[in-house]
Parts: sequence; structure tokens; C-alpha cells
Amino acid sequence: MRWSMRIVMMLAVSIVIVVCLSLLPKLDSSMGLSSPYHWPSNRIGQVTDNNLPDLLVQVPLQMRIRKVELTNARMSLDLSLPKNADSAAVYRDLYTIAQTMLMKTKNVNQVWVRVIDYSNASDSASTQLVLAMVAERESGKDMEKGANELSLIQLEQELQNRFRITYTSKWQQRYPL
Repeated sequence: MRWSMRIVMMLAVSIVIVVCLSLLPKLDSSMGLSSPYHWPSNRIGQVTDNNLPDLLVQVPLQMRIRKVELTNARMSLDLSLPKNADSAAVYRDLYTIAQTMLMKTKNVNQVWVRVIDYSNASDSASTQLVLAMVAERESGKDMEKGANELSLIQLEQELQNRFRITYTSKWQQRYPL
């Protein structure tokens, strides 16, 4: 009888431990504790190397991200310009990146974006810079409207009035006035 009582006691203790461990993740989420490795979907957060991919996945872009670097309070992105991209898509992506990084993060104060044409590149030396933008937090703090709510002219004016944009001759060849 003693052995059967010990087995029942051990079984009961094991079940209690399993139930407590299964409730632990739910307890973290109900208390509002979030992992530093996941990006909060609707809140402002601190960007780190660990949660940067989670943030970038949420940014709706038409151009492909080729390179991302996060150093101190600056984020640098290289975007690949597709052959069939129009200027509205480029401006929309630039606006969306600036808006997301400056309004949804606590620690990114500058966003540097390079739009690069990789279409004729057989190696990395033959890539061509098309456009570069530097966006600072102070200039982008009241960007309430989404990129899809603005026309091409409004997007271009918003970006040029708020941030530093440098166009290359490749941009002018591809998108003449």
C-alpha cells in the first residue's frame, strides 16, 4: 500500500508541475510582458538586432531589401529597384520606411535609404545608385497619413520637404520629368 500511495503522490505532483508550466507563457502575455526578440505589432518599441527582422517583415514594401544595418541610433537600408518599378512605388516605399522607422521605434533617430539598380549587375561592382534619402526623427514625427492615402505628387513633396533626397543621373534617365 505504501508503494501505491507514493506512486499516486508522484503522479499528482507531476500533473501539477505540467499544468503550471503550460500556463506560464499565457501568464507572460496577459501581464503585457513581451519578448525582446519579437516586435510589438501596434506599439512603439526598441529596435535591436534580434527583433529587427520582425519589424521589417511588417513593413509593406514593393522593393526588395538587400541590406540592413543598425548602428547606434541609425538604420541603413539598401533597396533593390526592380526593372518594372514606377516612381510612385519608389516614393511609397521611401515614405513607408521613414514613417515606420521614425514613428514605431524609440531608438532609431536617422534612417538612411539607398535605392540601387542591380538589374545590369553581374557583380557588386557594377551596381548603380539611383536615389539616396536621409530621414531624421525630428523631420518625420507627424507623418500620420499612410503612403497609400497620398498621390504621387503629394508623396514626392512630403519626402522632399521633410528629408534630404539625392537623385542620381540614373534616376533622371529612368524617370524623366
